[in-house]
Amino acid sequence: MLVQISILYCMVHMYVFLFLFYEYRCSRRVFVITAVSFFLVISGGCLAILFTQGVAAMGQWGVLIGTVPTLIFFFLLSRRRDAHFVFIFCLSDTVCIWIELATALIDYWVKGNGVVTFALRLAAFPLLEYAVWRWLRQPFLKISHLVRKGWLLFALMTGSCYLILVLISVFPTAIFERPQDMPLAAMVLVLIALAYATIFQVLFEQLRVLEAQERQQVLEAQTAMMSRRVEDMRQAEEAMRIERHDMRHRLQSLAALVREGEQTAALEYIGASQDALDGTSRPSFCKNVILDAVLASFFERARERGIQVEPRLAVPDPLPVDATELSTVLGNALENAIRACEELPREDRRILCTCIAKPALMLEIANPYAGELRFGPDGLPLSERPGHGIGVRSIVAFAEKNGAVCQFQAEDGWFKVQIAL
Repeated sequence: MLVQISILYCMVHMYVFLFLFYEYRCSRRVFVITAVSFFLVISGGCLAILFTQGVAAMGQWGVLIGTVPTLIFFFLLSRRRDAHFVFIFCLSDTVCIWIELATALIDYWVKGNGVVTFALRLAAFPLLEYAVWRWLRQPFLKISHLVRKGWLLFALMTGSCYLILVLISVFPTAIFERPQDMPLAAMVLVLIALAYATIFQVLFEQLRVLEAQERQQVLEAQTAMMSRRVEDMRQAEEAMRIERHDMRHRLQSLAALVREGEQTAALEYIGASQDALDGTSRPSFCKNVILDAVLASFFERARERGIQVEPRLAVPDPLPVDATELSTVLGNALENAIRACEELPREDRRILCTCIAKPALMLEIANPYAGELRFGPDGLPLSERPGHGIGVRSIVAFAEKNGAVCQFQAEDGWFKVQIAL
């Protein structure tokens, strides 16, 4: 009976491990109901074979009655229906079979009679899942959203590892009935562990390269914004210098009009002078030069696209967070807002940018949008277009780093990004 309980325990955690990396396309409620129902049916069939024909038979038939239907089921519910899904599916199955085989070998060598196997599995699965949740899940999800191609090779590797483990575990009989094959099985386990370590090292190295490229792009964009802002200020200063030079002549002309009693002409002259003076000024949105340059650049870009911008900004000085990071967040949010507004008629294009300093720094970027906006189980807006969604992940990463609350909402035709520090 202990063997059957141990196998059922492994089956449950095979699903749990898959869910750590899996992203479904339906609602959470629908997914939970269908996934639990499907698991009960599949596990019932596997247990029936286990109790009637034994461990080896269940392992041999498990591919047909368990793996193939499960692969099809989760493929249909997956957000991504490509080699990336095959990779995470084979990864979860292989890791779980790896633990099953490793614990079985240890139990055989120490003559644990199944007790050692169950105890090791009881501890190994929760520890592994915690480690994956704590250190691997978020980086993997990020690289999954950043990289859309190149998963086929990894899928073939994990698929090959899965077949090798199944073959060596239960064909032609269960591994504990073939003591002569156990050293080979142990070597296979070591090689698969090294292969998976290499895969994740390559993925995380790719993530570091992409993040470095993203930081470089942000730096270049900020540099361009700063240069543009400096040029605007230089032009404004030059215009002001000219205005100051001309002010003496204008005052003389104004005095002459007053002496001659030309009140209407004097007022018109003052109005024209005021308009010329206003044309030399440039709006300033905050005291921090980096953030001010970013806001000015994106607001100007929005206006060039016929988008009405309504800034309501009370930015604290000094800022409670790094100015470069905050400007990146605002830049990403405004970039997404501009893209959404470009899909609307010109009369509906509008962006509300709000910032308050007390009791804490709180930001909100709001804009109308067209079409249907869907959210994933993590509360983040979904985008099926390649290259999109990176800005959202960047905002979330900023919030996590700085202990901020980040929320995305879509209601009454308006999309809102809200950040509270």
